Amino acid sequence: MDKKQLLFIEEEGYVIDRVQELLKNFPQFEVTHAGTGEAARKLLGETAFDVVITDIYVRGVSGLELLQHAKEKNKETCVIIITGVDNADLAAKALKEGAFDFVVKPPALDRIASILKLVTLLKP
Repeated sequence: MDKKQLLFIEEEGYVIDRVQELLKNFPQFEVTHAGTGEAARKLLGETAFDVVITDIYVRGVSGLELLQHAKEKNKETCVIIITGVDNADLAAKALKEGAFDFVVKPPALDRIASILKLVTLLKP
């Protein structure tokens, strides 16, 4: 069975560690990590990812821009946006632009596991 492609875009160490720990429970995903906006843009231009987990602000780029890049390459991409700012307007904008969900860090990072379980059920 081919693994699904997951791109994780984040530059904060503790978030990277926590999410990578969660991702160990999902062997069906081949995980690629990008630590900068430039690296993320390049990867999104080369590969149609099944799932993208991105911070709303990554050095040099907004998560909403990365959402658009991901959707251009694969309109079925499931994009999960994580942020340190609990901002209802930003969450609404992200969802309106096609994000699957919006997660506030650090307290809600565990929700990513629940979202990935749902995604794997919806898109086997």
